[in-house]
Amino acid sequence: MDITTTVLLAFAFSISLNLMMYGIAYLIQTDKLTDLSYSLTFIIIALTGYFLISAKDPVDNILLILILVWAFRLGTYLFVRINRIGHDARFNDIRNNPVSFFGFWFMQGISVAIIMIFYILAIKTEAKEVNGLTMAFSGLAMLFLSLEALSDYQKYKFKLKNPGEFMTKGLWKKLRHPNYTGEIFFWLSLSCISAVHLKGTWLLLNFVSPLWIACIIIFFSGIPPLEKIWKEKYKENKAFKEYWNSSWRLIPFLY
Repeated sequence: MDITTTVLLAFAFSISLNLMMYGIAYLIQTDKLTDLSYSLTFIIIALTGYFLISAKDPVDNILLILILVWAFRLGTYLFVRINRIGHDARFNDIRNNPVSFFGFWFMQGISVAIIMIFYILAIKTEAKEVNGLTMAFSGLAMLFLSLEALSDYQKYKFKLKNPGEFMTKGLWKKLRHPNYTGEIFFWLSLSCISAVHLKGTWLLLNFVSPLWIACIIIFFSGIPPLEKIWKEKYKENKAFKEYWNSSWRLIPFLY
């Protein structure tokens, strides 16, 4: 099976699974399936690709383990959180609208497939050997995965005790979205592991994955709706305005 066919099959599966979950979520009007479906799609594509088309070399093993750890961690955390809070504020305006809600789920299916393009390119490439770059980028991936996990943990614990306040402690003291910083650079690190073994068009296509997740987080369903909620909720809060003006979005001293 060539790379193009494999990528198209990944798209078909990812979209189909998420639209099936959309049907259930819309019928029972729940937000508890959204992030669970997101993580599950990554897990299934990663495992299916590994067992069906991978050469199962050390590089493939590293990528599979990192993706599975990320997906299990994020899926578990988000499922626990949504069960505690009951609903996701991002969907308040679209949950009852079948077209808008469909659009979100459809784009979620598209997004998972695009993000996993680098993985498909990697496992379809034979004779890959672990080298210094592989180990360096693997270390960075684990570092950014830890950053994302610790950020989520700190905020979750803070919100348990202070549900109506905004987070300015720990990793959130100077970064407004350290969890998203970890997320974006985690996928960039994984794509760099893959890039070491690619050339030409495949090398360029490889970086569509981290570029896509960065665009989604920065411009669409990540930061913008969250910051909109913050501005509405804390618009009269002087401390929040000071925090906003003295903090960075994602990267210290840059952005």
